[in-house]
Amino acid sequence: MRHASARLALASLVALAACEVPTSVPKYDTEWDVPADSTSISVNSLLPSGVTATPDNSGFEVAVSPSTTTITRQLSQDCSVCAASNGLTIPKPAFIGGGSSGIALPASVGSATLARDTVTVSITNGFNFDPIRPSATARGYLIIQVASGSAIVGRDSVDGSETAISPGTTVIRKIALSGTLNGAAGLQVTTTLNSPAGDPVAMDATRSITVSGTVGQLLIAAAQVSLAGQAVSAAGSTLDLSSIGRTVGNHASGGSLVLNLNNPFTVTGNMNVTITGGDTPIVRTVALTAGQSEPVITFSSSELQGLIGHQLAVGFAGIVSGGSVTVQPGQILSVSSRLQIALNTAGVTN
Repeated sequence: MRHASARLALASLVALAACEVPTSVPKYDTEWDVPADSTSISVNSLLPSGVTATPDNSGFEVAVSPSTTTITRQLSQDCSVCAASNGLTIPKPAFIGGGSSGIALPASVGSATLARDTVTVSITNGFNFDPIRPSATARGYLIIQVASGSAIVGRDSVDGSETAISPGTTVIRKIALSGTLNGAAGLQVTTTLNSPAGDPVAMDATRSITVSGTVGQLLIAAAQVSLAGQAVSAAGSTLDLSSIGRTVGNHASGGSLVLNLNNPFTVTGNMNVTITGGDTPIVRTVALTAGQSEPVITFSSSELQGLIGHQLAVGFAGIVSGGSVTVQPGQILSVSSRLQIALNTAGVTN
């Protein structure tokens, strides 16, 4: 029994002698994650020429050309009997006439959804008779229609049984507009005048009736636009590394800026990421795609050392394009970022 105990003690001493007693601080690999302020690119940066945001950002305004369109119809154009009887006094013949005129939208607008808009119409009667009240009992009407392609977006009817258009007077009408505009078609204003037979009148076939529609800028709730080489930018964000000691850079084995881009628009392009405030400015280009993406910018050891110890500004700017981009008020392309630093912590002090 005594011999067995002695052999066990000897084996234990040999095992202890073979072990290495630690003489230095253990080395560990770790990763630091430093977030930057978030920033965004407003939908207003994506609006093409001719489209602007309203002051309260509740919608967009679309410039039209011309802002006022005029339809002038001479009596001889719509009443052949009147033209043949020019200069004679005859019972006023019945006739149906009318015309049309167009208003163009900016070429970059594919379609647009109207919001609480109106067209102001002025009807000036240059005839020497009332075309919708040509006698004490006869009554006609004037229809004014506003269309965009095949869609009717506004309509008004001036009924002679309710309203007179006396010779030499102007009648003002307001026509509410609603619906969706076809950008390629623009707006078409069309008039239809149904004038019944009336009392005898001295025919002057050179006289005219004029209908003018004034739109100004259209207020829209949403639009589809085409963008080609549109410049966009975001307000700079801050990446604060000032509290990190410069000696950390000497132990860094790598570093990268991870971006999180949330792009609700169907635009693509390249974004320049500019980092200033360090030893030297750093500029990198990343691809912008539709939807959510997470591009990564890697830094060399010297670049990383030049960033540590500083408060940095990170700016985003680029050129984007898109063939049919839906834009709505308040939309944003959000950008967030964080700096990841991989380092060996042995001997690191701030």
